[in-house]
Amino acid sequence: MMPKRTSPEGSLRAAFDTIPDARRRQGRVHTRGAMLALSVCAMVCGARSLYAIAQWGQDCGSDLRVALGLRQDRGPRVATLQRAFRRTAHTAFAQVLTTWLAAHKLHAEEGGAGNGKTVRGIHGAELPGGHRVAAYAHQTRVVLGQVATVGKSHEVAGAKQMLTMLPAALLAGHVVTGDALLATHALGEQIVAQKGGTSSPSRPTVPLPGRQ
Repeated sequence: MMPKRTSPEGSLRAAFDTIPDARRRQGRVHTRGAMLALSVCAMVCGARSLYAIAQWGQDCGSDLRVALGLRQDRGPRVATLQRAFRRTAHTAFAQVLTTWLAAHKLHAEEGGAGNGKTVRGIHGAELPGGHRVAAYAHQTRVVLGQVATVGKSHEVAGAKQMLTMLPAALLAGHVVTGDALLATHALGEQIVAQKGGTSSPSRPTVPLPGRQ
């Protein structure tokens, strides 16, 4: 039987619990929030696949499984993780995570970087790859937000969309860097309008309002 456990208010575990779970209640053993929390812990410890995450969940010990909200006797199997994550609303997950990061804020002088990358898929069409534009915090070392684009030629449009999704707390007072492709006037104006500063290898930093 799955333990009933209340996550501490403001914790990442509690934030995961707010993500809608589209799975049927019948036969559901582990909550989506518990499996996401397990995945975070396993990846921090070096797991890089669903198989490794599932194995970590089996080996971590009953006390930790209960703390994460999992069953005391065992963690979720690979097939369970696959079904749960396949049915996760990715946009909702990204928004919940970004909101949680904004609530905890970045380092006072921390900068962020915008960049686009092509992600390779696995298992053929089951988990396809694609092109992503993401914002990354240098010191915190986390992805603040990302959006999918058609390809490299659409990175600027993707960056604009991504910036509109970021809470003001993740940009205000921080410098955002980018490569030459993202060094456009439109993006710079959008970042400054959201109280951030801009920098690129070919352009000087734009001073923040009131910081001449």
